Amino acid sequence: MLLNLPYGTPVKTGIDVAAVDFVALLKELLVKSFNGYACITINGGNGVEEGVVLFDNGKVVASFYEYFKHVKTVQGDHAFVRVMNASSAKDGVIELFQLSNEQVQLILAFNEQAISIPTEKDYKNFKTASFSRTLEEQIRPPVENPSEAEVLKKYKITDAVEQAEAPATPVSPPVSEDELKDLLGQA
Repeated sequence: MLLNLPYGTPVKTGIDVAAVDFVALLKELLVKSFNGYACITINGGNGVEEGVVLFDNGKVVASFYEYFKHVKTVQGDHAFVRVMNASSAKDGVIELFQLSNEQVQLILAFNEQAISIPTEKDYKNFKTASFSRTLEEQIRPPVENPSEAEVLKKYKITDAVEQAEAPATPVSPPVSEDELKDLLGQA
C-alpha cells in the first residue's frame, strides 16, 4: 500500500473475509478499545485491492483503500465505503495489527486527508450484501481509443503519416521541347 504504516503487533492474521461479519468485528474492536488497524486484502475481480481502517481506542478514525491495478489510493470517507464493500468479498483476508496510541496519533498527523469517523449507524448503512465493482469504475481513468495518427506518432512513424496524408502529385519524366512539339502536333 502507498501508505507507510508501522507493522505493529499482529493480533489476528489470515482471517477469511467471507467468514467474518465485519460490522460485528468493528463493534468488538470498539468494546476492546483497540488501537491499531485492520487490513482487508481481496481479489476484487480486476486485481488485488487493499483497505485499511485505523482505530483509536476502538473508534474508526481513518481509512485508506488502494487499487493496485490502477495504482490509485482513496482516503477518508470514500475509502471507508470501499472497505465496507470489500468486507462483502468472497475471496480475501483480514488482518489485525495493534499499535501504540502514539503510533496511531502519528499516522493521523501525517495523513489528515484520511480521517474518517463513521458511526455505528454508518457501519450498517455501508454494509453491502455482496461485493460490488462499481466503486472501482469511479476511479478508473476513462478509456479513450487513440486515433490512427496518434498511434503512428507514438511509434515515431510520423514521416509515414505526413507522406500518407500529402496529396499525390503526378510525376512524369522531363519532356524535351521537340517531344513536346511532337505531342502537340506542331512539327
